[in-house]
Amino acid sequence: MSSISRREVMEAAAATAASCLLPQASSAQTRRRSLVVALPNRPGRLDPVLGNDTPSLRVLSNVFDSLLRFDYAHDSALKPALASSWVRRDGRTVDFELRPNVVFHDGSVMTADDVLFSFDQKRTSGPNGDGQTVAAQYQRTIEAIEKLGPSTIRIRTRSPDPAIEKKIAAWSCQIVSQKAFERAGSWENWLKAPIGAGPYRIADHQRDTSVTLVAHDAYWGGRPPFERIVFRVAPEAASRQNGLLAGDYDLVSDVLPDQFSAIASARNLVVVGGPTVNVRVLVIDTTGPWLSDRRFRRALSLAIDRRLIVETLWAGRVDIPENMQYRDFGALYDTTAKAPGFDPAEARRLVKELGYSGEPIAYRLMNNWYPNQVATAQILIDMWRDVGINVRIKSVENFSQAQQKPINAIWDSSILLSWPDPTALAWRLMGPGGGWNKLGVWKSDDYETAGRLLEQSVDLEERKRANKRMLDIFEAETPLVILHNNGAFYGKKADLDWTPYRSPIMDFGPFNQTRS
Repeated sequence: MSSISRREVMEAAAATAASCLLPQASSAQTRRRSLVVALPNRPGRLDPVLGNDTPSLRVLSNVFDSLLRFDYAHDSALKPALASSWVRRDGRTVDFELRPNVVFHDGSVMTADDVLFSFDQKRTSGPNGDGQTVAAQYQRTIEAIEKLGPSTIRIRTRSPDPAIEKKIAAWSCQIVSQKAFERAGSWENWLKAPIGAGPYRIADHQRDTSVTLVAHDAYWGGRPPFERIVFRVAPEAASRQNGLLAGDYDLVSDVLPDQFSAIASARNLVVVGGPTVNVRVLVIDTTGPWLSDRRFRRALSLAIDRRLIVETLWAGRVDIPENMQYRDFGALYDTTAKAPGFDPAEARRLVKELGYSGEPIAYRLMNNWYPNQVATAQILIDMWRDVGINVRIKSVENFSQAQQKPINAIWDSSILLSWPDPTALAWRLMGPGGGWNKLGVWKSDDYETAGRLLEQSVDLEERKRANKRMLDIFEAETPLVILHNNGAFYGKKADLDWTPYRSPIMDFGPFNQTRS
């Protein structure tokens, strides 16, 4: 005869209690809308530690929750989530009180053990156990996480970390069900039906085709506004537009400026969105021939008329950052920094000074992973040719091919301001544990020294100086070329009250100002 554990009884009771808290109105009053959303791509793997690319952010932010969250509608203010409160004990220590009766998608109740497991190397090291996940970008300063009581968690960092709470709210720190993970028996099985505690659960996913979410009505944050959300993959911008005009889609992403008028002229459709805190860049393998000389990299940057690209391809609807920073840095924003310059005469002088005679530079290019990516590349090729630099496009299918060694090339990427602090931008990728740091495409001892100070200091003025030093190094060394801030524009049915953020995250939960 099987026995029932005390925990199982508590979980069942909590799930029942949560369902009783839902509005008990008539079916007509509680009927919710279902959505079909068209995206150019879907997440490759359905766990936040395995990817922080745009498709993952868009879809998985609706499936998994962290201890804390950002209120994107109010300057990314830090708010409680799966933790109901938190206390900063000192520069290295933060205590979190867990929210009671949080129900996972499988009906189990979140415990402190689930939180410990979610940060454990068994998960954060990934399927191969080699640590090749994005967790290092967010969790690398964490030394230990411990349970102080049934509902109290302590996170301690190796050294002072003034931004650790923000990192925990950002990505890869989402809490999953330990019981469900272990029941799956393997990463392969886990990724077929991962279990989180977000407003929607994964009901179905077809590789390269769609991901279907359904409402998790026991959600701690309130009743999800939509019954079902189907994310369909439609790689071509024209097919997304046509599907929206035909009524096949309720919402489409990555609308290009030349589509604005066609969508807006339709009686029941509107275009929403704008620039995001996501800077488009060209990453440079600074170990490659010619690319190893900072004068050559400087010439690549000076040859680019960014304003022309913004006006021509984006109808002036995106902007150009002032170096590698955002106003979201608050007091750490360097008001003396400038946007990258356009000086083709100086670019030609540098090319001539180097003795460069037209050896081809490889540009590994994907087919519109980013909006306007191919069109931008074609303009860049012409601008570089004008100053005497011979750049040749080499088509690749994905980031793995773009970063395949030996690289000796440039390639497209972007850097999202994952949390409102300078440590969230280039340092996240180029500092220790960052993906580009691991690739070995650029090394600067001065940059790393300033970055460690920025990451560890709790003194505001000291952090300001460190951030300015990093910006100065970036401008002088040009390890990557800043293009412009990404635009995130959406076409949607006019009666769909959904609000986009300045982040790639597409929030369909109750914390967005959404009504269906």
